[in-house]
Amino acid sequence: MESTQSQPPADEQNAGGVRRPFDRNSILAAAALAVILVIALALRLYGISWHEGYGYSPHPDERHIISLIEGIEFPKLGDLGDLLDAERSPWNPGQFAYGSFPLYLLKVAHFAHSRIPGDEYDVRTIGRGISALADVCVVFLTYLLGASLYGRRQGLLAAALVSLAVIHIQLSHFLTFDIVLGLTSIAALYFMHRVAVGGRLRDSVIAGVIVGLGLATKVSMAPMYLALVVAHLLYVLPVLGAAEGDRNVASRRIGVAFVGLLTAGCASLATFMIVQPYAIIDASRFVSDVTEQSEMVRRIRDYPYTRQYIDTAAYLYHVRQLAAFGLGWPLGIVAWAGLLYASLRGMKFYHGLAYLVVGWLIPMGLLLVSTGIVFIAASSMIAFAALVATLGVRSRESRGTVLLLSWVVPYL
Repeated sequence: MESTQSQPPADEQNAGGVRRPFDRNSILAAAALAVILVIALALRLYGISWHEGYGYSPHPDERHIISLIEGIEFPKLGDLGDLLDAERSPWNPGQFAYGSFPLYLLKVAHFAHSRIPGDEYDVRTIGRGISALADVCVVFLTYLLGASLYGRRQGLLAAALVSLAVIHIQLSHFLTFDIVLGLTSIAALYFMHRVAVGGRLRDSVIAGVIVGLGLATKVSMAPMYLALVVAHLLYVLPVLGAAEGDRNVASRRIGVAFVGLLTAGCASLATFMIVQPYAIIDASRFVSDVTEQSEMVRRIRDYPYTRQYIDTAAYLYHVRQLAAFGLGWPLGIVAWAGLLYASLRGMKFYHGLAYLVVGWLIPMGLLLVSTGIVFIAASSMIAFAALVATLGVRSRESRGTVLLLSWVVPYL
């Protein structure tokens, strides 16, 4: 089977879910991963009740989310007909600045905890607990994705760095949706990588479902559909231009990829409609709220809590914030340098230079001219098209990285 990933040593290969032999290296890797996960969990649960002493949550987003959770109610059996009425339904959050999926998840979790005798956890602590557990899952999936793409050692290193990352530990102590979105992002990429290697329909469906959950968490998940396209393209790429005798194989792969992509898209949209139904039922409010959030981050609308970003340097501000406060300077420098290296990996110098100009500088320049919707869409698509174009000039072992970049670069 053709592989879209780099080839780690023979004892570390796991292409398309093939079982590794249960050997000494496997035991050591499992033990190291277990230690990393325990440390990650301890760091995320420590001080999780930091709000003690306050009669309310000091975190403004937590206060708003708690009010939304308290505002939705499970429908009674006799009132099920009201579910389709946006104004009367007790299950309608009534706003869409936040996705509905985490709201419903927290509502169900809080309801379950409230039925446990002696349980005194409030919704704030439960929500932070979900954030903490979700981020431990992020660490685990970081290992799985890293090991699948590059090898066990690289996967363990990546998991260890995420487990100690300041921004992950900090956000795990908040009842917000950032960690849930991060979990759906890396989970989707993991199953997309499985699609790229094996082309199995079930992996396409799972990836689509996870993208739908992410979209119902925050609409900013939408660029992940670009990565979904790349995953299926990577499955087809090794047989494109096949010789006469291999054209049946190429045709079969193209058919498998087409069906997989179509099914994944349908699964994604169906999941979104199930876990955020009022985006359809209450469509006018959904569009209004999403538009408001879009205009807020583009400074079309002025709010006191976004004025701190006025006159900050485009791009450089975000680079510095992530490096200085999100990761710490040593890891921050490595992370940004790693992004640049991954973007150029496997290409000749002049190909890499052309890619940076077309795929990075031109989109960045467009957004410096305007942050209108047309410019945002154009810059993202140029960045994506330039990245896909590099598949033809990259070494085969570096193509798997394009899957990760197809989410990161257009989003950036």
